[in-house]
Amino acid sequence: MSRRPLVLVLAALLAATAVATSMVHTSNPTQAVSSLSTGPVESTALYCAGLGASGTPAGHVVVLNTANHTRHVEVEIDADTGAPQTRHLVLAAHASASVTPPATGHWFGVSLIVNGRGVVADELNTAGTAQTPCLNAGSTDWYASGLDTAVGSRAYLVLYNPSSTSTVVNVTAETASGFSAPAPYQGVAIAAHRVVSLDLGIRIVNQANVGIHVRVIRGDVVATAVQQSGTFTSFNAGSTSLERMAWFPRVTTASGALARILVTNPSNATASVTATIGLTPYNVAPQRVSVAPFSTGSIVITPNSAVPAHGYATVQLRSTVAVAASLATGTINGQSLSVPATPSKLYLVSDFAGLGFDAMTATNVGARALAVTVTVLGPIATSRVVTIAPGTTVDLRGRDGLPTTLHGRSFLITANHSDLVVATTLPTTPPGIVVVSALNGG
Repeated sequence: MSRRPLVLVLAALLAATAVATSMVHTSNPTQAVSSLSTGPVESTALYCAGLGASGTPAGHVVVLNTANHTRHVEVEIDADTGAPQTRHLVLAAHASASVTPPATGHWFGVSLIVNGRGVVADELNTAGTAQTPCLNAGSTDWYASGLDTAVGSRAYLVLYNPSSTSTVVNVTAETASGFSAPAPYQGVAIAAHRVVSLDLGIRIVNQANVGIHVRVIRGDVVATAVQQSGTFTSFNAGSTSLERMAWFPRVTTASGALARILVTNPSNATASVTATIGLTPYNVAPQRVSVAPFSTGSIVITPNSAVPAHGYATVQLRSTVAVAASLATGTINGQSLSVPATPSKLYLVSDFAGLGFDAMTATNVGARALAVTVTVLGPIATSRVVTIAPGTTVDLRGRDGLPTTLHGRSFLITANHSDLVVATTLPTTPPGIVVVSALNGG
C-alpha cells in the first residue's frame, strides 16, 4: 500500500565510492515516493508518533546516522499534556542514539530536525517487538485496518501535530457491522506541538477487525495506531491511500502460529479479494473473500486446511476495488499487526532493536530477473550482487558471502528495477509471528 508524503528520510553509504547518499522520501508499505541524491547538504525532518509513557506502548526512538559525516539533531518531545522538551544530539558517522520520552504526560510525539542527509529513525516499544519508521511529513488522509477492540485487546489511535498551527481531523471506522462515525471523533482539534490519543474501544466496542480513516480538515497529521492484543503490542503504520494490490512477502505458516490478512473496504461497492499464496513446493489454491461496502473481512492463512504448515509463504493480495489491508500474526496468546510492502528498488534494513532477525528475504514480484546489490553498511562497506528470478523469494542471510548473522547490522539493498520487496521477521517461537517492515525508498 503506498503512503504519501513519505515515510522517512533514508540515507545510506554506497559501497564502492563510500559516498553518503540519502533517500529523502520513503514508502514503507505506506507512504510516498522517495529519491536518492548525492547533492548538497540540506536539513531534513523526521516525526514519530505512538509512544506511551508507561505500559507496553512505552519505548524509545532510535536515531541512526548512515552518513560518513557527523550530524547534529535537534529533538523536540511533545506530549498530550505539558510543555515540549528539547534535546540536542551529535551523531558521529555511522553512530546511533536513543531518545526516550520523559515520565510526564501519557502519549508522545517526537520531532527530529537534522542538519543534513543520511539520518533515519525508528520507534520501538521497550521490548523492541513493536517497530515502525518515523515519517518526514504528515498526511491529510490516513487508513488503517485490522485493529481489535474485543475483550482482551485495546486499540489506540495516536495523532501528532508537530507544526506551529492547529490541526482538525474527522475519524470514521468500518467494522463487520458497517460504517461508524462517532460524534466525539468528528472535528477533533489538535493544538500545535501536541498529541491526541483516542481509545477506540470506548466508541467502537468489542470489534475484532476495525478499519480507520483519518481525514484531515485543516493542516496535516502524523498518525500511528497502537494495538495491544493479549501479550502482543504492535505499531500499525497505516497507509495514506487505498490500493487494489498488496504484497505480504513473509507470512508464517508454522505449526502453532496464526496468520490472517485483514481487509477494510471503505467504498460503496463490494470488494472481491483474492490472496495468491506462494509456498514452495506446494501448489496452494487461491483464498478469497467478499467484503461488503463500508465493512471489513479477513482471509485466514494459517491454520487453514488448504495451506500446509511449511515455513514462510509469499502472499499477493488483489481486490476489485481499492482497500486497506494488514497482516495479523501471532498465537492464541495474541497477535501483532504489520502493513503490506510496496515493490521498490531501494531498502534499508537495520537491527534497531538489537534483537537480530530470523530472516531477511528479497522477493522479485516482476516478470524479469532482478540484479540485487546488498551492501553491509559501516566505515568499510562491502557489497554482493544476487540475481533473483521472476516470482522468486530468496533468503539473503549467508547468501553469496553475505553475513550469516543479522544481529547488530545494517544493510542497503538496491535493485535494477522497482520490482523488489524486502521483508524481515524477528526471532520468535513459533517463527515469523513478528514481522518488521524494511525501510523502503521507492
